[in-house]
Amino acid sequence: MIDKRAARAAYKESPDRWVIYAARTGGRCWVGATPNLPAAENRLRFQLKMKSCTVPGMQAAHDGTLAVEVLDELDARLGPLARSEAVKARRSAWAVQLGATPMTR
Repeated sequence: MIDKRAARAAYKESPDRWVIYAARTGGRCWVGATPNLPAAENRLRFQLKMKSCTVPGMQAAHDGTLAVEVLDELDARLGPLARSEAVKARRSAWAVQLGATPMTR
């Protein structure tokens, strides 16, 4: 049996692992950033399935598949302001490199 209280406490104590990721569907690519990649991927899959995706252009391009991959991981020691600047810079750089659309949300 799983101790839910202990699991919740362990989750809250775990450090954020900010990553830059690529989401591909319908031959197009989007680049985003998140501290929780499994949750971001789950959210995208659910929104696409329900036809309510909030990422501009992704719902129209969706062909029934979604591939998500980690492109870059941010340094865990960055403070909030430095992390915000790093996310903007790396997301933009990866979007240019891949010919992708940056996800700003």
